[in-house]
Amino acid sequence: MFRGRLIRVRVDRRGYELVEHPPAVVIAAVDVDAAGEYRAWLVRVRRPATGRSLVEAPAGLVDDGEAPEEAARRELREECGLEAQRWEELGSAWSSPGFTDERIHLFLATGLRHVGGDDPDEVIEERLRMPLAQAMELAGESLPSRAVLLLAARKLGL
Repeated sequence: MFRGRLIRVRVDRRGYELVEHPPAVVIAAVDVDAAGEYRAWLVRVRRPATGRSLVEAPAGLVDDGEAPEEAARRELREECGLEAQRWEELGSAWSSPGFTDERIHLFLATGLRHVGGDDPDEVIEERLRMPLAQAMELAGESLPSRAVLLLAARKLGL
């Protein structure tokens, strides 16, 4: 019915309108400051569907032929200029199974180091580093961001 650069919309035999969408990744990039407090990295990104910018955990799409963890590594480098020594997949879930097949993979990245990075799509307005509890509040309007930060906090014993 409709095929775009990113999505395909079709109507199934029962009349349901379905969106085919590539899988995505969302990363809780967490390090520890000098005082021993967990800090998370977030990005401010313009989201045309909302008509404004949102603060979110680093995220992006899985490219064809790319494994979710590879995509997560690439997105963290592009969006935050970081690499992580340790990666753990916290889970995956359908983003909105009532109408799309998009599956989101959630990762915890720790042991962070700055490597520089390039935002090829030029969508990152600001990179932010803050206490994990504050990050959960600030990124609360993005359900995938909230989910990955809550799972990360639980994994870290907070």
